Amino acid sequence: MAPIYACSALMVAIFAKKALEFRAQRLGQVQWMSPVLDALSDGEVSDARGLAREAAHPVGRVIDAMLATFEKRPDRVEAEAARCGGQELQRLEKHVGALSFIAQVAPLLGLLGTVIGMVELFMGLQGAGAAMVDAQLLASGIWKALLTTAAGLMVAVPALAAYTYLNSRTDTFRLTLSDAISQVLTALPQPEDDTGAKRPVPTLVREAADAV
Repeated sequence: MAPIYACSALMVAIFAKKALEFRAQRLGQVQWMSPVLDALSDGEVSDARGLAREAAHPVGRVIDAMLATFEKRPDRVEAEAARCGGQELQRLEKHVGALSFIAQVAPLLGLLGTVIGMVELFMGLQGAGAAMVDAQLLASGIWKALLTTAAGLMVAVPALAAYTYLNSRTDTFRLTLSDAISQVLTALPQPEDDTGAKRPVPTLVREAADAV
């Protein structure tokens, strides 16, 4: 039971930490994107960077990095979006996979405990004759051995539910991030080449979105 108790405590700690982290970052609130896009449409890249930084949102950090790269290397905007977006996703997904591991290992630990309990029970009854076996004692030993299986399932079910919930939040954020990158790439002003003529910004929107 001790490993099952440890899995239970770890599951609660991970879920509480990640739920508070997701709530603090307000992943679903992206109303600040409209002023950023408006500033980009007006060619005010510096103002757009300031608005993105003030948002204190993972997507805002990605946009800030994109615009910083745009001011120096417009041809590397998509690569920077993929790099920063991957970092933000990795930060959100950190420790979430441990919940899936707990959901898989807890029932196995419970089954192992039951098997060990049954082995110990029948080893204790090995020397007794068939007529001398106490049915009440046998039943008591069996239900005690089955307790570990029940405990393992009681840990695995909420662990799987917690993993599914956090994973769905991460998937939603991935879609939000891809959409934000696409909108920023579309709204970026066209830089001028050495002759002063406007040249199009690379528009590898699909590749940049797929990268994150």
